[in-house]
Amino acid sequence: MKIANIALATKPAEVDEITLEGRRVRVWNVDLPLDQVTLDPANPRIANSVALTPTQNVAQLQTDLENVLWEDPDVRDLYRQVLINGGLIERVIVRQDGRVVEGNCRTVVYRKLRNNQPTEALWTTIPSRVLPDDIAERDVAILLGEMHVAGKNTWSPFEKAGHIYRMHRDFALTQDEIAHRLRMSKSKINYLIRSFETMKLRYLRQFPAPGNIRKFSYFEELYKSPELRKWIDLDSNAEDNFVEWVGTGKLNQGAHVRELVSIVRNPDALQAMNEHGFVEAKRVLEEDDPAVSSKLFRHMREMTEELEQARIDDIGRVRKGQNVAAKRIVLDMHRALTHFIELCGIDRKSNDG
Repeated sequence: MKIANIALATKPAEVDEITLEGRRVRVWNVDLPLDQVTLDPANPRIANSVALTPTQNVAQLQTDLENVLWEDPDVRDLYRQVLINGGLIERVIVRQDGRVVEGNCRTVVYRKLRNNQPTEALWTTIPSRVLPDDIAERDVAILLGEMHVAGKNTWSPFEKAGHIYRMHRDFALTQDEIAHRLRMSKSKINYLIRSFETMKLRYLRQFPAPGNIRKFSYFEELYKSPELRKWIDLDSNAEDNFVEWVGTGKLNQGAHVRELVSIVRNPDALQAMNEHGFVEAKRVLEEDDPAVSSKLFRHMREMTEELEQARIDDIGRVRKGQNVAAKRIVLDMHRALTHFIELCGIDRKSNDG
């Protein structure tokens, strides 16, 4: 089999092989003219941003794709690494029409280096690995999953989830199949698909700024929680509310998503969340339950529950009087609690709770 781009290469092609789905696939290692290599709009690293502002002009689309990638600080870091190294450590992977399958960021870096060093011949071609013309898109998706989701060259969490979503939706792989191939649990595959779907189809349509993809962790935390998934499933407004909270800054830290479990259980706190945001919702919770924000009260509650369910053998250590250390721990706690009660001005004889 020949490849169309061999004629365009500056050096003879070297035949190589990769293993895919248990079969050997022949590929060609070759340096291709940079102008013949095009960025792929369907690639998970860029598709979910550029798709928000599509264009029919091919040249303009390439420019849009390049600009989106160049805004990523990681790509600028890669630029410096490639410049210092004097080239790529790993070849990009392309189809026979020159469309990049894997290595869009490296391609952008080469374009920028060529623009900045127009007299340097090194940046006029890019080391490539060309796939055969009969390889299916489904096989390409599996290859990328192995490389960037299960492998060491991982995409960002948003890109990774987007690829899993595409494997499931576009190529009809079951969640069990994806979990097996990518060495993940089925439950993780499920919540990544739901997280990506909500963020891509609901959140980014309302709040399309490119930087917003960095808030994927909010959605991942949402669907990772069994309690919050139940809230989403039972309340028809829950998903819309969550999208609005993230988009408007009412929920401005991903870690706060974990605390939503208590908020959505409390009608007053949930109303405060909808109207004012996380800080006010947390204040409402604290009024009802100081253990929400106080480590001391939280530990006291936990210790109360432990004492009420104390094991016979632990009680025996103190009652028999043979374990001096155990008895000292109990007496120290009694003394500290008595002192705390006195400081709080609580009348232990009263019945005010």
